[in-house]
Amino acid sequence: MKRLLMMTGALCVGIALAATAPIALAQLNTAIQTGEQATRQAASTQARINQLDDERSQAVREYRGVLQRVDAAKLLELQNSRLVQSQRAEIASAQEQLGRVDEIVLQMTPMMYDMIAALQEFYAADLPFKKLNDLGEDERANRIARLAELMEQRADITDDERYRQIVEAYQAEMDYGRTIDTYSDTIEVDGETKTVNVFRYGRVSMTYLTDDGAIAGVWNRDTKAWERLPNSYRSDIRSGINMAKQIAAPAILFAPLRKLDIGSAMPPVPAAPAAAPVEAPAAETPAAAPAAPQ
Repeated sequence: MKRLLMMTGALCVGIALAATAPIALAQLNTAIQTGEQATRQAASTQARINQLDDERSQAVREYRGVLQRVDAAKLLELQNSRLVQSQRAEIASAQEQLGRVDEIVLQMTPMMYDMIAALQEFYAADLPFKKLNDLGEDERANRIARLAELMEQRADITDDERYRQIVEAYQAEMDYGRTIDTYSDTIEVDGETKTVNVFRYGRVSMTYLTDDGAIAGVWNRDTKAWERLPNSYRSDIRSGINMAKQIAAPAILFAPLRKLDIGSAMPPVPAAPAAAPVEAPAAETPAAAPAAPQ
C-alpha cells in the first residue's frame, strides 16, 4: 500500500513538473531577451554619451579658437589704431611742410648760389692741384665749372638735383684733404718747361719731383708759385708718389709745411660742420705727416 502511494506521489509530481516546464522556459526566455535588450540600450546610451562628449570637446575647441581670434582681432585693432594715429601725425606734418614749400623754394635758389660762390672762392684760394680722370681731364676744375652751368643753363634739372650735385662737389673737396694723390704735369722750373710728378699731401702741401728725380719743389701759398726744395726732400716725395700709385706700403713722410690760413683750410659748408683746419709751424721746416694711398 505504501509503495502504491509513493508511486502515485511521484506520478503527481512528474505531471506537475511537466505542466509547469513550458511556463518556466518562457519566463527564462523573457528574462534573457530583457537582459539582451537592456544591454543593447546600454550600448546605445554609451554611444550617445561618447557622441555627446565628442561634440562637447569639439565645442570647447571651437570656443577656444573663437577666443583666440577675438584676442587677435583686439590686438590688430590696437595696432591699427596706433598706425592711424601715426599716419595722422605724419599727414599733419606733411601738410605743415607743404605749407612752407613756397618759402623753401624762394630761399633755396639764393642759398645754392651762395654755396657755389663760396666753393668757387675756396677753389681759387686753394692749392692748384688737379684731379685727373681716365681721359686725362681735370675732374676737379670741370666739376667747379659745371656748377655755374647747372644753375643758369640747365632748365631741365630740378632744384633738388642741383642741390644734390652741389653737395657732392663739397663732399669731393672735403675728401681731398684726407687723401694723397699724384699725377704728371708740365711746369716751369728755373725758366725751363719740365715734365714733373706732382705729389699732394692732402691739403697740407703740394710738391713735385722731376722725371729724372734731380729736382724737387713745393707750391708756395704766399707767392702762388713753385719754388725749389732742398735735395733732402727728394726721397720722401719719391716714396709718397709710389704710395699714391699704390706700389709702396704706407709709411711716415716728411713734408715741407707752412702755417695754413684758417679761412682757406677747408671749404665752407653751409648748415654742416666743417673739418677742423690743420695748423703747422710757421717756419718751413720738415714735419712728420702720415700718408695713405688714395
